[in-house]
Amino acid sequence: MPCRCGSSFVTMLALPVRNCASLLRCNFIRAMSAQGNEKKRRLEGLSIGLVGLGSIGQVVAENLTKGSLSGLSGVSLSAVIVQKERTERPPELGATALLTTKVEDFMAADWSLCVEAAGQSWVRHHGKTVLGTGRDLLVTSVGVFTDDDLLEDLTTTARMSHSRLLLPAGAMPGLDWMSSAALDEVKVITLEQRKRPEGWRGTPAEKSLDLENVTEATTVFQGPAREAASQFPKNANIAAALALGTVGLDRLQVRLVADPTVPGPTNKVTLEGSCGELTLEVRGRPLSQRTSRIVPFSVLKALKNLASPVSIGL
Repeated sequence: MPCRCGSSFVTMLALPVRNCASLLRCNFIRAMSAQGNEKKRRLEGLSIGLVGLGSIGQVVAENLTKGSLSGLSGVSLSAVIVQKERTERPPELGATALLTTKVEDFMAADWSLCVEAAGQSWVRHHGKTVLGTGRDLLVTSVGVFTDDDLLEDLTTTARMSHSRLLLPAGAMPGLDWMSSAALDEVKVITLEQRKRPEGWRGTPAEKSLDLENVTEATTVFQGPAREAASQFPKNANIAAALALGTVGLDRLQVRLVADPTVPGPTNKVTLEGSCGELTLEVRGRPLSQRTSRIVPFSVLKALKNLASPVSIGL
């Protein structure tokens, strides 16, 4: 009969019982060690390795360096990796954090959690390496996980390395309620995203619309979340986050709209299910043409929860 030792099967006839017991002890010790390391990180505080210093990264770095936000006193910025060399050190980094363009130097720095704020490519090329070292990875470019194989690969790596792949809510409101409701029956769930026409520059919308001359609300895309997040990787991360947290990438229906009448990104969600009905509309403020101002603060809220002995809104 097979005996399960950790995540692998061992045949009793081929392996002495004492060796099987030894493997069980080793797996138990590794699990306890991982729990001990997690507790140690919480007690000593989180040290952050930040990927990218664009609109999201700048706000995250500045708030970690200043330490002015309540609940973030135990979170420090240890290292930042950027794509191009800087002639001057960005003031939001303070004096102590490592600033580098080299992946090797960044990975060698003393941080316990990596915050990605640089785009899908970085997750594809380096996400597995981060998780493989036993360190956690928080991803803002959630749309990268329209690739099922990548998500499965990183999930497996995190499980084997006792690390965690963390996906913040970002600009997606009410995700806690909706992910809970999705554990029960969900009949209908839709997402509509509206941005000003300039927010769709550099996307497939330019092929079908003259964005400079859009005078009324015009549909840019309509279809499943998988296609929305794949075709509009910098615009539809919240579609991927909502889908992954609820009914899946192929079931959530998404409508993307270029609307010159909105002052900033506007998201409307409708859900009907056994737990009830929900309709949400958020009129956000832009951080950049494509990013809502709430996104870096969603990251900071996640770090606050991870560093605190009390987590609210799980």
